[in-house]
Amino acid sequence: MSHVIYAAYGSNLLKERFLAYIKGGTFMGIHYEGCKDKTEPESLGWIWVPYRVYFAKSSGRWNNQGVAFLSCEKETNPEYPAVVRLWKIKESQLEDLQEQEGKGWYGEIITLGEKDGLKILTFTGCWYDEKNTPSQLYLDVLKKGLKETTGWTDEEVDKYWEKFLK
Repeated sequence: MSHVIYAAYGSNLLKERFLAYIKGGTFMGIHYEGCKDKTEPESLGWIWVPYRVYFAKSSGRWNNQGVAFLSCEKETNPEYPAVVRLWKIKESQLEDLQEQEGKGWYGEIITLGEKDGLKILTFTGCWYDEKNTPSQLYLDVLKKGLKETTGWTDEEVDKYWEKFLK
């Protein structure tokens, strides 16, 4: 069974949320089936990638407001790289994860590089014409996940997310 590295940039920065997708369980009152293979993912830290985070669509799960996507093209402005948390998972888990996230929204797979001989992959959608501000509830999960991922201060975490909300 081959592995890949999944790059999380939104609510899956938060381990508790990501594990609900992998192992199944309840997160913030919503039940997740999890992947067919419930093998625990391995956290491999985080990196900067030259893609901008933006918020779009309208998610019933998050008060009918926007959710995070990565731009479909590389970001040329050096002010807007994104932090991604690297999770080593099985290829089958990546497929199940994309199904749970919703292939209709997250149908674009982007290769962000390689680490330890494994491809770093993420998925996103190109919804620039459907931009929508995230709810405070969703933003709180993103902030908690980024703090857990990077160890940054609250001020650094707020500054990071604010630049993508402009």
